[in-house]
Amino acid sequence: MRSLPILWLLLACTLSAIAGAREAYPLSITAERRGSGHQVLARNAGPAPVSVRLTLASVENVDSVQALPVVAVVPPYSELLLLQIRPLTPGRSHRFATQSTYKIGNISALPDPRAIYRLPYENGRSFVVSQAAGGPITTHHADDSRYAIDFRMPENTPIVAARGGVVIATESSHRRGGQDPALLSMANYVSILHVDDTVATYAHLAPGGVRVRVGERVLAGTPIGYSGATGYTSGPHLHFVVQRLVRADEGFASVSLPLRFYVGLPPYAFEPAYRQWLTADYSAPGKPPQLVDARAARQGR
Repeated sequence: MRSLPILWLLLACTLSAIAGAREAYPLSITAERRGSGHQVLARNAGPAPVSVRLTLASVENVDSVQALPVVAVVPPYSELLLLQIRPLTPGRSHRFATQSTYKIGNISALPDPRAIYRLPYENGRSFVVSQAAGGPITTHHADDSRYAIDFRMPENTPIVAARGGVVIATESSHRRGGQDPALLSMANYVSILHVDDTVATYAHLAPGGVRVRVGERVLAGTPIGYSGATGYTSGPHLHFVVQRLVRADEGFASVSLPLRFYVGLPPYAFEPAYRQWLTADYSAPGKPPQLVDARAARQGR
């Protein structure tokens, strides 16, 4: 009697998560027997799309239906067939290992050029932009933060969503802050997925300073947390960035996007800039923002 094919399966997954989250996103990649071959499936149990790159290693007597590497986007709360594998020579044993990397986000996202953002703090509050593209840059050197905005503000200032969407990641357990490089991945944050699959992250929040849950849908102006000084920072502020996902080498990377805020009713839209003094006023007609001097910008006016 002919023996059945033998399979040795190894799964090697690497996770790159938003803002250095400690917990893995609920994505699983498994190989399941189908007839004489196998199917490799991705199951996304979370609220965000996930981009996956899958390839094979240590293959023996293996043929794949799809071209390798496979790059795919797994929608939220869904299952997706990534790869079909069959013996190259039927009746002989076969073996393979999968190697995969994945990152929260959609590499096919098309950012909405018409999108504008309200200021990420309560109506009536005013704060200065202490770091923005085009001004003096101290920490926003990489592609993932090039267009990030820093608002100087006291700790425990209420933070609101600048644009509606779905909360896809949070962290509130960190308590330390300072300019020690060891703190780079220890900022508390909230990340929100927008309808165009861009993601806004609100970082350096206070310890325990998150007011929303993963999977919760929020509107612009919804309270989401409190500012703080956790992670790598020279002092209390809110770091706000909007990103999209792109292909990079053998994986993925987040890149920051230029954005526009608006104030007033009717709204006045503008590009954020260093030294702008911005008041969250959405009742009176919008006006161009004022500038403060450099010393006031460093001190939060």
